[in-house]
Amino acid sequence: MYSEKTMDKVFRSLTLRLAFWYALVFVVSSSAMFFGVYLMLARGVQERIERMLLSEAVELQSLYHSRGVGKIGAEFDREAEIDGTHRIFFRLLASDGKELVASDMRTWQDVSISRSALAQLATQDAVFESEAVLGQRHNARVLYAKAGKEHVLQIGYLPLDDERFLKEYRRGTTLMLLVGLIVVGSLGWLIVKRAMARVEGVTETAMSISQGDFTRRVAVTNKGDEIDRLAIMFNTMLDRTHTLITDLKEVTSNIAHDLRSPLTRIRGIAETTLSGEETIAPYREMAAIVVEESDRLVGIINTMLQIAEADSGIASVAITNVDLARLVHDAHTVFHPIAEDKGITLEMAVPAIPLIIVGESAQLQRVVANLLDNALKWTPAGGTIYLSAQGDVFHAKLSVVDTGLGIAEEDLPHIFDRFYRGDRSRSTPGNGLGLSLAQAFVRAHGGTITAESLPGKGSTFIVRLPRPSSPHSLCIVKK
Repeated sequence: MYSEKTMDKVFRSLTLRLAFWYALVFVVSSSAMFFGVYLMLARGVQERIERMLLSEAVELQSLYHSRGVGKIGAEFDREAEIDGTHRIFFRLLASDGKELVASDMRTWQDVSISRSALAQLATQDAVFESEAVLGQRHNARVLYAKAGKEHVLQIGYLPLDDERFLKEYRRGTTLMLLVGLIVVGSLGWLIVKRAMARVEGVTETAMSISQGDFTRRVAVTNKGDEIDRLAIMFNTMLDRTHTLITDLKEVTSNIAHDLRSPLTRIRGIAETTLSGEETIAPYREMAAIVVEESDRLVGIINTMLQIAEADSGIASVAITNVDLARLVHDAHTVFHPIAEDKGITLEMAVPAIPLIIVGESAQLQRVVANLLDNALKWTPAGGTIYLSAQGDVFHAKLSVVDTGLGIAEEDLPHIFDRFYRGDRSRSTPGNGLGLSLAQAFVRAHGGTITAESLPGKGSTFIVRLPRPSSPHSLCIVKK
């Protein structure tokens, strides 16, 4: 025996409910169709009977006018014998309803004469009514028609064969509905079960992932239906989630490594100071180093938060119209003295008119500053850095080109990864977050940042940002 919990699960099954509604729709629609056909058949049968009765009435009216009342009784008997006295009867009535002549009425003894029908003949040529017949399950169709100024023909017909046909139709329809319900219900169950099996695959995959198996994916049948689209989107979400988890593990590892160095240095200098002479000078030196390393830690943490906020889209920024040409010009003004001190030539090319984009000014300034700082770090004395901005109707383009040491081929795909530092960069100051932050800010503005490099010849960083619109512009060059 099934438990109550099992039965409750079955009846709560979406598959069962969909199959039930599928069968219900079939039964309702089929019943409506069969009922409509039945009404049409019943109406057709009734109209055929009425035409037949009117035809009989016309023949009897002709006989009545040619032979009179005395001869019509024999015709009544003859016609009743042909069709069967249990199926049809004929009566000739006086205008007040009195019976004058009739066929065999033993089957029709309880059929009365309708006074209302006789009254309607004053304005109509024929009147139809339905009458119950004793011992019969079906009503008879009765016709009242004028036979002369003072006489009325009454003809009654019991449609036994027609009612038998309608009865068989009802019985056959009911049987067909029952068989159809079973067949359609079973097919509906199989179809829905097959469709829901693919949804169940999504559920099983989700359960496996919840248990830690992030390698599972939902099978895609390439049918292009809604479930395939759900599976594709679910797999895309899983890929994205797996990437985020992998990145999180990598970032956690990198953070642990980059935070360990300043913390170790702080602990080391503290232990050295405590074990040394108790004079003010060592403690001052220790305090200075602690402040320096603490600032470094805060800087790393703040940069990580900024990258996370930019990637997630939750950062609260003030979006305004930003003149990229002016922003590049200001950056050139700030970094030009630094470049001169290092013996590096910093050149700039910007449009002569505003290059308007929509964004957050502080973040875009940080992007330009990080790219320039990176170029200055890897360009030796005597080298050149080219800083330019240009645009068309749809995009603005920022370029930073240097003639520095370049980036190794194996490092180039990873330079935007958080905390990534190539072999040559490990001996230089930095935490490997500058380019990651620039990329996060550029992506937050709907743009792209790319890098090209040849070792020993220099690197090129290009930022493309969408813009509302801008006419073609001329450039001015400044050194």
